[in-house]
Amino acid sequence: MELRRPDPEADFECVLGIVQAYDRAIYGDTDWTEQELREEWEGLDLEQNAWLAVDGDAVVGVMHLSEIVGGKILADGYVDPAFTGRGAGFLLLDAIEERARELEPDLAPGDRVYLEAAHLFGDPGAPGLFTAKGFIRVRTFFRMVRRLGEHEPSPGLPPGLELRAFVPELHAGAVHAALEEAFVDEWSYRQRSFSEWSDTVLGWPRFDAELVLVVWDGDEVAAFSINFDKRMGDWGWISMLGVRPAWRRRGLGLALLQESFRRFGARGETTIALGVDSDNPTGATHLYERAGMQALWRADVWQKELRSSG
Repeated sequence: MELRRPDPEADFECVLGIVQAYDRAIYGDTDWTEQELREEWEGLDLEQNAWLAVDGDAVVGVMHLSEIVGGKILADGYVDPAFTGRGAGFLLLDAIEERARELEPDLAPGDRVYLEAAHLFGDPGAPGLFTAKGFIRVRTFFRMVRRLGEHEPSPGLPPGLELRAFVPELHAGAVHAALEEAFVDEWSYRQRSFSEWSDTVLGWPRFDAELVLVVWDGDEVAAFSINFDKRMGDWGWISMLGVRPAWRRRGLGLALLQESFRRFGARGETTIALGVDSDNPTGATHLYERAGMQALWRADVWQKELRSSG
């Protein structure tokens, strides 16, 4: 067993097969698409931040350094279920940790620096692997989905509140500020400058302003849902849904979900998905269940500290 760098052309189909096979082995289906993997590879430096585990001529595993957010170095790795227990996971985690330690001195002084990775619940070998490599399990997330019906209801809003068309040039700053306030208590949420947020959201190649839903109370943003077409899988993706504290417990979260369902359904979408922290302090999981969403899979998140804060 050894490691090498991926060839973006020669290895693509094989890697897609590995990540899809991993999903199917755990929950019987996959949300990895060809488009999603291509977009991920286009955003990576494959020569520095990606590795393949190879057994003879067979590619049996893959590891990506997906993102660096503040002091968090995010790893995303998979081993072909047919080759588990042969050491590929250990090699891939060693590679990403070595790369993370190379990067650590360049990250902001005083910040906590840590490596973060996850696995689907039900993977029999992953907890032991992560524990052996010095990781600690810190959180659980759900991917929740809902099949759309033929006639999704229009949302009802409290008097004085209204949905208005999102015009990026006019409204992006207010939505960004509302988002920063709404998510301030979320686990691991890191505040981002407007330019950084704008590059990630508005700068996405298939960004569609009609899928950004904003509830206004006069000239103030009360709640929002930032949605994307065919992202993170072959479905409509609810990326960030938030209600500012002063407007909570008035049904705005449910109203935004219903409007998201309606708009996606009008485009011919059949399935909607989102990700949620199982310990979300606002009780978001229960809201999504009330809206008819169900957990498709559970992912356990693990961290290994490389440098403490201070």
